[in-house]
Amino acid sequence: MASLLNQLRGLTTVDCDTLDAHVARIYGPFADCTSNQAIVLAEITKVDTDGKLIYQTLIDEIIPIAHWMFGNQTDATVEELASELLAVGLALRFIPHLNGFIHIQTNPKWCYSTEKTVKNAERIVAHLKHLSPDFDTSRVCIKIPATWEGLQACRELERRHSIATLATMVFSMEQVALAVDAGCRYVAPYVNELRVHFDATYKDVNKDRTALFCGAAQRYCDEVASSASAAEAAHGSLNLQMHTQVVAASLTSVEEVMRLAGAVKHVTVSPPLLTELEATPAAGWPGAGTVGAAAAITGLRANGDAIRLRELIGDQSQWRLAFTRAGAGESERKLGQAIGIFCDMQDQIERWVRRWDLTGKKTVSG
Repeated sequence: MASLLNQLRGLTTVDCDTLDAHVARIYGPFADCTSNQAIVLAEITKVDTDGKLIYQTLIDEIIPIAHWMFGNQTDATVEELASELLAVGLALRFIPHLNGFIHIQTNPKWCYSTEKTVKNAERIVAHLKHLSPDFDTSRVCIKIPATWEGLQACRELERRHSIATLATMVFSMEQVALAVDAGCRYVAPYVNELRVHFDATYKDVNKDRTALFCGAAQRYCDEVASSASAAEAAHGSLNLQMHTQVVAASLTSVEEVMRLAGAVKHVTVSPPLLTELEATPAAGWPGAGTVGAAAAITGLRANGDAIRLRELIGDQSQWRLAFTRAGAGESERKLGQAIGIFCDMQDQIERWVRRWDLTGKKTVSG
């Protein structure tokens, strides 16, 4: 009997929201796999039944490389290099279970610096070549927080360096429009604000509205691509490069996932939700009537909205003001919250690396 996971895969591309290759072996293959500082921290601190680090061998290999690299550059600390290398090392183990991209997130502490974010992205690609010389780096997609500076970094990486990017922590159409204009391969709206994953007492009361926002974002991406294709065809210069696609993220329930089925190009799904989707038969599922409901929104309210967004993307001060006002300030609040949480996770990884250095370079507790 077909499961909800089977049904979902028939409607939308399913990505894996973890760096645990064991999950991929059970539920894969997947298109893409994602990562961020929270995911990396969760993996490197996992222990087996004997209390030993599961990735001890990888850790013992990676951190000395970070020390060696530190002596050959001046842009990052040992701890920052180690956090990047650990993300890359874990992602490379996922490759046999993917047919698309591995997604590596830049250091969130640099999200307000275009220059540092670009350097960070280039360094991540170099790490991939160092750890796996035969790896096709066209299969890496760099996740970058959707600040003004971050999206300008996406523009530079896509257009000058041919590095694929994903605009993450997206909560407004202003961010979507700028990401599309920058040429991002993907844009990732959060259905739930990030706090829900770290505070069991907190609920996002606006998640139904943000699910509809995901559908609207995909519609905007499609409409921009359609207009561009028509213009290019009229001038005899049709560009068939893939246009920006929506990856719905930060999901907490099967119901949320299935509402997005068919409404967006990709959904990234966590291991617990993959397990529940696979265990639930599609036939007779009580929520069958809500499948794809996030596509119900008909797009922007009027052509004027699209015109307004196109005007904003060329004016930094006006874009910032519009983003600040979006959702009565909620979009900016949620972005700030997400950046803060990921910065906290980055700090924890860096402290963890320092403890590795101070404890005989063999085990790290806590």
